Amino acid sequence: MPHLTAQQALQLAADFLQAADYMQAANAPDSQARTKLLETASRAAFLRSHAIARQEEVRPVFGEGFRRAVFAVA
Repeated sequence: MPHLTAQQALQLAADFLQAADYMQAANAPDSQARTKLLETASRAAFLRSHAIARQEEVRPVFGEGFRRAVFAVA
């Protein structure tokens, strides 16, 4: 099973939310339950992207110094 990157999970969350907006605008009789489901899926994908981003974060090895750049170096 391929793994998602944080960017792919964010895109998935955006896609779910966009589909929910379209459903809500359509005002179909059964769209309310589907809209709620898509909004929940969007939230879950957003939280998953946050968890993935934390796993992808660069961390120093124990005992090594690690400083983040405060400004861009040209």
